[in-house]
Amino acid sequence: MLTRKTLKRINERPKHVNRLPLAMIGGGSVVLAALLAVLTSSLLVGLVALAAGAVGVLVAYRVQKTGAITSLTYGNLQDERKAHFSAVQEGCATLASSEMIWRLSDPPEKRTRNTGDASMPPRREPAQVGLLETPGIRADVPIWGIDAGDAKLFFFPEAVLIYRDERYKGVSYESLEVALSSARFYEKDTVPEDAQVVAERTTRSRMPVVLYALVEIGVTIGFEVTLQVSSRDAAAGFARAFGAEEASKEAGKAEGRHKQWHEENAERTRAYYDSLTIKERARIASAYTTLGVSKGASMEEISAAYKKLARAHHPDKVAMLEPEERESSERRMKEINAAYAELKRLRRDLTGWAG
Repeated sequence: MLTRKTLKRINERPKHVNRLPLAMIGGGSVVLAALLAVLTSSLLVGLVALAAGAVGVLVAYRVQKTGAITSLTYGNLQDERKAHFSAVQEGCATLASSEMIWRLSDPPEKRTRNTGDASMPPRREPAQVGLLETPGIRADVPIWGIDAGDAKLFFFPEAVLIYRDERYKGVSYESLEVALSSARFYEKDTVPEDAQVVAERTTRSRMPVVLYALVEIGVTIGFEVTLQVSSRDAAAGFARAFGAEEASKEAGKAEGRHKQWHEENAERTRAYYDSLTIKERARIASAYTTLGVSKGASMEEISAAYKKLARAHHPDKVAMLEPEERESSERRMKEINAAYAELKRLRRDLTGWAG
């Protein structure tokens, strides 16, 4: 199974075949074949020696290739992990069933998604989802992956591996953020059969408007990719495997709660903010930014954002990362704790504020 030690060994494996030993064996066999042919006056002896040299080169090549591969066995998966891995595999297979999947190099603005307006065709490249080759690793279970061009994402039973620049980085499933939403695009190419056309071509608009699913995948170590998926059902099946729902549904509930709270406390909030110094206001604004919530978010939203970030940066979740990355995550966790404490204090002050 994957451990930090195993991952380090995989990353330190020889990436390319060392040709010097092969050249030495091959060159030596040619010289030996020539000498034997001369000494024995037999061309057949020389050819046999040459063939033996070729076999030696092949064996040496296979030995190097085999030594560069680490075998992982998963015959003793626990029931809970086995069930989770099975759900992830099923989610990947469902996503792969979509007729078209692209990687967006220029994701649409969230404003466009929220209003439902159509965007011009995005900059995109085909992305592959399937049972991809895992360089340097041989597992005894099927490993699904996403090829996003400059990086690949592999779903192993105990962790997710990101492969980039011929190196792997391991992250826990708890650190993986998957978000699902929809967006309308003008489609300049052929419309996939499993996509939903919401507006046909007209004399005014030469391109149909298609409703696509957007699957955003990100982790705390700086990896982020947005997939445009023709089948919204396939995208939803993948997102559910990671506990994600369509963003519009979640956002609608949160927006309703926030609006209600804001209307009931607007006057009190304005009076309280007027009493603060510029430094105090800046500290509160920084806390909102750190937790990734909007100004005036409800305590429920703040707590949910804090728990989500705390899980991602928990020491157990970043144990497989490099030392400097673990230190960065520890610093980030301190910032998250401080921001949460600041906003909790703000809520207490607002509740008791009389003006």
